[in-house]
Amino acid sequence: MRNLFLCSLVALAMTSSVSYAQPGDAAAKPVDFKTLCAQRDAALAKIDELRTAFQTATPDKRVTIEEEFGTTVTDLRERIFVGLENLLPEQLEKNPEDEQVRETAAMIMQIAFQENRYQDVLKVTEKVIALDPQDAVALNLNGVARFAEHDFAGAVAQIEKAETAKLLIPELGGRYKKDAQDYVELWKTEAATRERTDAIADPNLQLPQVLLKTTQGDILIELFEDEAPNTVANFISLVESKYYDGLRFHRVIPGFMAQGGCPNTRDDAQGAPGTGGPGYNIKCETGAPSARVHFSGSLSLAHAGKDTGGSQFFL
Repeated sequence: MRNLFLCSLVALAMTSSVSYAQPGDAAAKPVDFKTLCAQRDAALAKIDELRTAFQTATPDKRVTIEEEFGTTVTDLRERIFVGLENLLPEQLEKNPEDEQVRETAAMIMQIAFQENRYQDVLKVTEKVIALDPQDAVALNLNGVARFAEHDFAGAVAQIEKAETAKLLIPELGGRYKKDAQDYVELWKTEAATRERTDAIADPNLQLPQVLLKTTQGDILIELFEDEAPNTVANFISLVESKYYDGLRFHRVIPGFMAQGGCPNTRDDAQGAPGTGGPGYNIKCETGAPSARVHFSGSLSLAHAGKDTGGSQFFL
């Protein structure tokens, strides 16, 4: 059931533009756990029925099916799954062996993982692992979530535990095995640098910041001008000239990065998204001895080779 649900969830993400809700967002009157489980199962069955019906439907009927599909997915994501996630901790305490509870825990930890809510992944997977130390999915997701939260030593421990028990999943924990080991030392250097810059009290010596406003919320960006002065100066110049206003993220890889800054993503642009720039290139500073390493939340200049960067960036 766990793998089948993961496939279903991926399909929903590909065919729906519904935004993800967060735990605690549901404002409707409380519904008990068993009722929500029944509603979840009914919604998933309905989605399968609609997919099947869509294949042979007339164009007019497809419009109706798409509308019903969207309504069902919205309710599933924004009410049912949120309600189940809110009730899950109590259920894991009271009914840890209940099949519906364990199945729901498997679903919720995968949903949180796909939404990059790694702290929530840790909360659920740790409870699941406490109940079943041999749960392969929970072990692997926990290791990856620790990596994303900069707990690299913890990630190494979980991944090695999964590997020793022959429960390591190549596409999950297996992908991070080598990086987690390398990042233990890299993070020590990065953490020391952050501690040093955070301690600077003089406003004139503090690093510059940019507020990136998006349709999904604001992102406060701190720019490392000490390590990449030319790149930072170029980025600030483009920001001040409002170059980035109205641009879209043209390349998004879930769980990895989002890339933007291409002028060809404007509504009136003629070129292909991802191929544009400001009309010039700047020299790379990634080879400098003091260059910072990428961590979760890092923003960096995108390029197609050495000294080809301009306006595009990824985070």
